[in-house]
Amino acid sequence: MFKLTHPKLVTLAEAEGYADVVDFLEDHAQGCIVPAICMAPDCDHTAELEPDQRAGFCEACGRPSMKCGLVIAGMN
Repeated sequence: MFKLTHPKLVTLAEAEGYADVVDFLEDHAQGCIVPAICMAPDCDHTAELEPDQRAGFCEACGRPSMKCGLVIAGMN
């Protein structure tokens, strides 16, 4: 089941200019590099990472907490 209402996924979609999470996911579902967001509660840094990224390094807070939008949604 997809998690389309996760707050970090909504924040990531909005940061990328999307009003709707579904549109964001459709546009990035087949990408080689896709938007990711830091999952730390006090950080919303975004970056372009691999579509299966679950613990990428956050350049803003220094933690291994970057997760791609497809993973947050449960698509990858």
